[in-house]
Amino acid sequence: MRANRRTAYNPSPMTTTRRPIRAASAAGARGRGHHSLAPGHLGEATAAATVGVIVGGIALVITGIGMIAMALTIGSRYAGDPPPNVGTLSLTPVLMGVGILLLGGSLTAGGFAVFSEVRRARLVTGVLSAVAAALSAAGALVAMGNPPPDVVLAIALTVTTLLFGVAAILLLRPRR
Repeated sequence: MRANRRTAYNPSPMTTTRRPIRAASAAGARGRGHHSLAPGHLGEATAAATVGVIVGGIALVITGIGMIAMALTIGSRYAGDPPPNVGTLSLTPVLMGVGILLLGGSLTAGGFAVFSEVRRARLVTGVLSAVAAALSAAGALVAMGNPPPDVVLAIALTVTTLLFGVAAILLLRPRR
C-alpha cells in the first residue's frame, strides 16, 4: 500500500508543479525589504531598547514630580511647630527631584527623537542612557549600603541599571 503512494510524505518545496502567482501591480512585485514593526533604521533590539528608554524616562518624570511634591510639603508633616531649618531640609530633595525630572524628560524626548530619525539623537540618547545606568547603579549600592539594606529598592535599581545599560550599548554601537 505504501509503494503505491505517488508523493512523499514531506515533499520539497522545490519540486512543486504549481506556477508562481504573479503580482497584480508593480508595487506588489517589488519585494519588501523590512518585515518588522520596528523602524528600518533601528532594528529589533535597538527599537525595543528605545521603547524601554522612553518608558524609563516617563517613570523618572513621575518620580521627579513626586520628589518635588514631597520636598515642598515637608513642613506640613510636623504636627506642631516645624523645625527652624525646614527650608534647608527641603532643598536637597527639590534639587534632586528637578534633576531626576530633567533626566527623565530628556530620556523620553531622546527616545522619540531616535524613532523620528533626528540627527545625533542616537548619540545623545545613548549617553543619557549610560548616565542613567551609572546613577541607577550608584543608587543600588547606596540602597544596600545603608543599614538596614532595602533589598527591594536595590533589585529595582539593578533592573533599571540593566535596562539603561543595554540601551546605551545598543544606541551607541555603530550602525551596520
